[in-house]
Amino acid sequence: MMSLILSLAALAVAPAPADPTYGPYTADQTEFIGWVRFSNGEFQLYGDEQDARRPIAPGCVSGAASRNEMRQAVGDLSGQKVKIIGRTVPWSQATHHRIEHEGSNIRNDCGGAFVVVADDIRPAN
Repeated sequence: MMSLILSLAALAVAPAPADPTYGPYTADQTEFIGWVRFSNGEFQLYGDEQDARRPIAPGCVSGAASRNEMRQAVGDLSGQKVKIIGRTVPWSQATHHRIEHEGSNIRNDCGGAFVVVADDIRPAN
């Protein structure tokens, strides 16, 4: 009986399985949810709202949408929880320390092994 109680207690305090949609982000994803900041013509997406508010925080992924979509997103979505649909591109494919995507330049301020070229950025529900 005691072992059953201990087993149930362990399950109750066990962390929930990680949801990679919220980070840490992986190169095989096509949907990303997190809190967004914009700087240097790109976005930085964080899986945790507190990290998005820190001046320097690990675990973000850099990316960009088309120039027009980025202009609108900067005004409407900065600091918000967003859903981004797109694909990843290995940073090793960068030319002159940037990846161009539909008029936007990704500089990879997050320093990750990949960046996101976004087709859509919208508020997350």
